[in-house]
Amino acid sequence: MTDQFRPYSGIRILDMTHDLGRYATRLFADLGAEVIRIEPPGGLPDRVRDTAARPGGAEAFAFFNASKQSLVLDLAGNEGRARLADLAREAQIVVMERGGPLGAAEIPWLRELNPTSVIAFVSPYGLGGPLEDAPASDLTLQAAGGIAWMTGRGDEPPLRLPGGQSAMVCSVYAGAVIAVSLMDAETRGRGHIIDISAQECIAHSLQNALQVWDLERRVSHRAGEGTRDASENIYACRDGHVFLASPPTTGVSWKSLLAWMGEVEHPSFDLFSDEKWLSRPYRSTPEARAEFHPIFEAFTQGFTRKELVDNALKRRIVMAPVARLRDVLDDEQLVWRDYFVPMGEGGARFPGAPYKLSEPVWSVSPAPALGQHTI
Repeated sequence: MTDQFRPYSGIRILDMTHDLGRYATRLFADLGAEVIRIEPPGGLPDRVRDTAARPGGAEAFAFFNASKQSLVLDLAGNEGRARLADLAREAQIVVMERGGPLGAAEIPWLRELNPTSVIAFVSPYGLGGPLEDAPASDLTLQAAGGIAWMTGRGDEPPLRLPGGQSAMVCSVYAGAVIAVSLMDAETRGRGHIIDISAQECIAHSLQNALQVWDLERRVSHRAGEGTRDASENIYACRDGHVFLASPPTTGVSWKSLLAWMGEVEHPSFDLFSDEKWLSRPYRSTPEARAEFHPIFEAFTQGFTRKELVDNALKRRIVMAPVARLRDVLDDEQLVWRDYFVPMGEGGARFPGAPYKLSEPVWSVSPAPALGQHTI
């Protein structure tokens, strides 16, 4: 692929991230930036952590560090530090993370080397304050940022979202602010120092929870701000689960659902024909939800997910399959769009570009071996 359409071609990024910021640098690498992982002799923490003998570890490392380079420098010695200084003078962006080879105390040194560069420091709680050095994990960050409180059923305890979401959210915000800062640095010839807190990134992504508190002094709850209809739930079927949201207020969805039950002469039709199921106040009660679930699940258990969803689409019923990881890999829509790309040994498939543009701006290459680009 030529670099003429790749927006970050010619941009050099020194990458010292290993968790909260490594997806951000990967996004720039896929778009043409030269992203160089600056690794100590034993490798950055994620190289050891992810490639240890645990399920999915090696795949996670390969995904988050694809398209990057690896340069081993011993920053405890003068030679390694001098080599880093040479690279920093020519780099437009430096991304650091707490627990990496350079701490926040080195930011002034890097700024002096290249006053027009963008220097970003990623950490769990930001620089300064009582939690600057506090231990952190995906669980504690989701809790401290509020997303765990907003996740799960209203009458049950908070939940941690799966898949390391604190790192993903932090990286997306980091990528956005670095891109904006780079544009300003190129336009005005001035550098930026960015302090990125994963907790604050999460807190900013809680839909309208902050606005609800600011305007109404109410704490948002994971049950949602509106009235949850009795139909809104996940139901078992012959080969998995489906999600339904079919209150009478959503157009033809509820009427079509009843008509379908009547066509197949299922007992649920008679039970749901009771006028109480047209009452919004009743359908929002815990009693209605408890009653609705077994009645509707008796209906769904007679069908496969595909049968349910195909009928729902045809009848304009708000229903969707609940996908497992294997289902996502084989999803016919994603397969048609060639979303997953083979990468690395064994032809393992990884998620492709999170966007499609008219020009060929995106490409990916395997994650580097330790010191692969050391000269």
